[in-house]
Amino acid sequence: MMSRTWLLLAMAALMTFDMIGQTNNLTGSPYSLFGLGVSTNSNIGKNSALGRGGYALEPAGFINNYNPASYAAVSEKNFMYDIGFLAELSTVSNRNNEERRLAGNMSSLAIASSISKKSGLGLTLDPYSDVGYAVVGIEGNIEGSFEKFSSNIFGSGGLNDLKLSYGYSINEHINVGLGISYLFGSIDETERINTGTSSLNVQETNRYFGARIDFGVQGKLNDYFAIGARWQLPTSLAARRDRNVSKSTGLLPNPEPVENTSDITIPSFDLPLEIGTGLAISPWSSLTLNLDYTGSYWGATDQHDNIGTFVDRNVYAFGMEYLKDETSFKFWERIGFRAGFNYDSGYLQVNDETVGSYSITGGLGIPIGRSTLNLSYAYRGSGSSEGIQVQETFHTINVNISLRDIWFLKRKVN
Repeated sequence: MMSRTWLLLAMAALMTFDMIGQTNNLTGSPYSLFGLGVSTNSNIGKNSALGRGGYALEPAGFINNYNPASYAAVSEKNFMYDIGFLAELSTVSNRNNEERRLAGNMSSLAIASSISKKSGLGLTLDPYSDVGYAVVGIEGNIEGSFEKFSSNIFGSGGLNDLKLSYGYSINEHINVGLGISYLFGSIDETERINTGTSSLNVQETNRYFGARIDFGVQGKLNDYFAIGARWQLPTSLAARRDRNVSKSTGLLPNPEPVENTSDITIPSFDLPLEIGTGLAISPWSSLTLNLDYTGSYWGATDQHDNIGTFVDRNVYAFGMEYLKDETSFKFWERIGFRAGFNYDSGYLQVNDETVGSYSITGGLGIPIGRSTLNLSYAYRGSGSSEGIQVQETFHTINVNISLRDIWFLKRKVN
């Protein structure tokens, strides 16, 4: 039986994750300059290798955070704990330049357990969005003079999603679920404006926080076919800003304060209604296919950024897993082989062109006793090198350690 120390460690890790997760960026994308940043590339369990989908998948030794209804299928007296790590190498290019960036850190934490024969509970903490950009060498003329200036802008941070999920089994064919998320985090931006004799330093920290509710359902028609759906309700995130401005000149050794404000209310940020549906098909006992669609209705929020507007987003995901026999005594027959594809139309429109992306994924599920080491790799392309856009390519590696054990079993002594 797993020691209760594991539970204490899991809860302590969840409480300290935000402090750890903000240490390093999880992205180097210049598109994270817009909105709340770019969608995270990290996932819990094996979803990363399955095209980042799985609305209809029931958890068999892994935590499926895509649908709160899946927690109803956690086996009785089972406890699961998942910790994830992410590393990402990106290449950013336009018609003139090319740059490589490396980012990575611990990415997610999750625990799940059955609480009765028909219900299960999960607590997860993973990134909702990532920010990590550098805009260097912006030049222009100071208004009203012939003097020139140069500006460098750096951004970091992102939002986290702390989510409590509950799943309940109505009968052997239908599961329903409820998820309550608390989204929180900060985005830091530092701008240094240089002229010939002086410099201006502007530091801003925008903090966002708010709650969001989602509902899920899963239906298992037979051993070969299952369906799933999830509804994430729209919400508005409150926002506060801290701003510090200082000026440096060649005559003054220390920066001179110009402005210092804190905890100023700024316009809230609206998140849209999201509807996801999915299928899970098992034509053979060793093969599982998942096909998912997600619609995010950003257009209804009537929001725009300085450089573009938010439009409706469509995401299509496909994944497959071959696992010969998870109960076999042969090690190789218990390894899961996974592959997938994801297409994201994007939600930011610049000059009537939407910034979309696609991903090709693959991975392994390596058994370690009752637990699993989930390894996944993704190649993702985004944007375009034409016009004012930039083109990005990503090589992402996700490592998730999924621990599983059985609680409350009495040991027999002969």
